[in-house]
Amino acid sequence: MPAKVLDGRYKLIKQIGAGGFGHTFIARDMRRPGSPPCVVKQLKPASDDPNFIREARRLFNTEAETLEKLGRHDQIPQLLAYFEEDKQFFLVQEFVEGRSLHDELKAPLPEVSDLDNEPQDRILAELANIDAPVRDKQLNEVEVIQILKDVLDVLEFVHSEGVIHRDIKPDNLIRRKKDRKIVLIDFGAVRAMQDANTQLTANEKGESRFTVTIGTPGYMPSEQCAGRPTYNSDIYALGMVAIKALTGYGPTDLPTDPATGELVWRDKAQVSNGLAMVITRMVRYHYTQRYQSVREVNQGISTFATMTEVERQATTSKIVRSTILTGTDSLAKSNAATSYKSSSQNRRTVPAPSASSNSGVLFLFGGLLAVVAVIAAFALPSMMRNNQPAVIVNNPAIPVTKTISPESSPVSTATNTSVSQAVNLEVNKDFLFPNKIVGDVTHTYTIQAKSGQSLSTAITGSGLLLTILNDQGVPLPNAVNVINTDVPITSDGAYVVQIKGIGGTSEIPYQLKLSLKETAIAQPTSTPTNPPFPSPLVSPTPTSGTPIPSSPTPVATPTPPPPQIEIKVRNR
Repeated sequence: MPAKVLDGRYKLIKQIGAGGFGHTFIARDMRRPGSPPCVVKQLKPASDDPNFIREARRLFNTEAETLEKLGRHDQIPQLLAYFEEDKQFFLVQEFVEGRSLHDELKAPLPEVSDLDNEPQDRILAELANIDAPVRDKQLNEVEVIQILKDVLDVLEFVHSEGVIHRDIKPDNLIRRKKDRKIVLIDFGAVRAMQDANTQLTANEKGESRFTVTIGTPGYMPSEQCAGRPTYNSDIYALGMVAIKALTGYGPTDLPTDPATGELVWRDKAQVSNGLAMVITRMVRYHYTQRYQSVREVNQGISTFATMTEVERQATTSKIVRSTILTGTDSLAKSNAATSYKSSSQNRRTVPAPSASSNSGVLFLFGGLLAVVAVIAAFALPSMMRNNQPAVIVNNPAIPVTKTISPESSPVSTATNTSVSQAVNLEVNKDFLFPNKIVGDVTHTYTIQAKSGQSLSTAITGSGLLLTILNDQGVPLPNAVNVINTDVPITSDGAYVVQIKGIGGTSEIPYQLKLSLKETAIAQPTSTPTNPPFPSPLVSPTPTSGTPIPSSPTPVATPTPPPPQIEIKVRNR
């Protein structure tokens, strides 16, 4: 039987896919030199109703135009042609030589064993696990990060064109043979006119329209199941692909937390805390708790998932090191002068020796100065700890003060992009972070904390709320959408303070106060407040006519006088 030729040009060679929506073929373009291969998708409407066919034709033309526009990206197959024949619709796309991620991860079939020669206990063990989900091949962390970066690059372009893919899964990710890059295929928007579950309904004007839910169970978030997909619905699906690659289990084979609805997967993968925190936020059950854009995901990967723990600790230390050193230089000099003056006042007066004993007196006097210097060296750190002021991070020119009012503290330039900053807090010291936020972007501050400590947070700024997340990305109790709270730390790890505005385009200045405290003695935990319209925290403002000092004058903590030294000089 001769092969069928469509549109007098495309000769069908091999069928590579079939489903309720139609068929997919490998074909050859007979009108191009060398008859290169291409992919022909037959999209057959689910109904012969004339209204259905008319609506299908309109959607088909619209989606073909979208694919023509998206095909400009190197990692999206280019649309070569589209046409209608015998009330069926056909798309012709570029052929991508490669292998799908689904085939890469698929575990090889187990060898058939001769059960007649096996012991009974082994046969019973195999029968007990016969219904257990099959675990596919697992990829390492470096491979998963590369897949995420490849697909995120494509998604950033797709979303910038106003398109949501809606069906990201391993089957639709092809690793191109020539360069090993991931190519995104089968855009779900094209399936809207031919899905078997599509229903043609009529609105109040009597006009026909489609109601359809597109996606694959396990990779489709809750809002997409309800027919209201968002851009971060694609981010959710990509996070599920990463979990599939790390654990070897499909999303529907993994358990969920009955209290929160979140997927439980960490115990089945070997993954660093940084990458796990990024992926966990990608697959949050509620879309408002996920990353809101591809750019935010890339920032999270760059911050947490592409460096080792040692590099991450070094990076967080560098963020505040220069500010701490700059702010404490003048304080150290002042405390040293005060300590030396106090010590010198308590020194005994030595009678003037005769000329014959000058060398002995000089020797003893030098020893006395050495003793005073040692005492000052031990007293100085104690005074600095007791008089440690709040430090304004990333603003080294600002004088270090006990209390910094929002009016006098300069803030960084406002930006409409998200901010992600890692900070290193010292125990029993307050840190103030002034900034500005615009719109509904998110600012995050990551802190390393240890078990037995407590994290105290407070935010000033009208219309701003903060949430504290643990290293799993799970919000802590009594720390969701509040303006201040004091939460105990139960395990070592990274904790994220997330700040969000209520939206709009106005610029909102704020100050975030953070501090870590030791909780060896239990202290009452303050109840977080969450008023409908939070008001900024009021800081002391100097009254008119009162001069404002150019720099704070720390008060030295009284130190015990040095031990009395009795010096006897014998005249010869």
